[in-house]
Amino acid sequence: MSKKVKNRIINSILAVVLIIGLLLVFSGPIRTQVVRWMANRRMDVTAAQIKKNQHKKANFDFKAVDSLDTKQIVHAAVKGDVIVLGKVAVPSVGMALPVMKGVSEDTMAQGGGTMKPDQKMGADNNYALAGHSFSNIFLPLENVKVGDKVYLTDMQSVYTYKVDYKQSISPYDVKVIDDVPGKKMVTLITCDNTVRRWCIQGQLVKTQKATKKTLAVFNP
Repeated sequence: MSKKVKNRIINSILAVVLIIGLLLVFSGPIRTQVVRWMANRRMDVTAAQIKKNQHKKANFDFKAVDSLDTKQIVHAAVKGDVIVLGKVAVPSVGMALPVMKGVSEDTMAQGGGTMKPDQKMGADNNYALAGHSFSNIFLPLENVKVGDKVYLTDMQSVYTYKVDYKQSISPYDVKVIDDVPGKKMVTLITCDNTVRRWCIQGQLVKTQKATKKTLAVFNP
């Protein structure tokens, strides 16, 4: 490929990025649609891909993640490299998203990110996820009620958790993601409308084989 052709390709890509950026700046609904598209494309994942992804390295410095803005959305759409580990769904509030390893800005712009290394769904630990309080990411969690169900899948099994805790907490209250001996938990964290965070927790109540029927709750 000649240098001239390469330059044309690069210029074309930059033009597309610029157009996307301008559209995102001036249109909230377009930002929402782009984030929804990014999340949906990550939902197409297999058990084999997830098993392979478990061993990849990721960033877990959630203190370094800023609020979601146009720059982050554009970067995630064009260059975002994430590690998909499964899916999370809360049908009562219409939420179905990919679960990704770590909490990089690209990850947080597309779904829920694991907050600790070596978490394992359905295991004797606290499976903690964080997501931006954006319209079609983790914002629906503000409407979750105690008793609602949270579903996780690694495409081999489907894990059902029943919500038993919902509180607005301080961003410094990091102990909520700690493991609790003898408990199989899920914790979902997102910003509320202030400087505080919503914390949703549930206990594992059922584990099922991943089939077309049991995976239906993850259809976005």
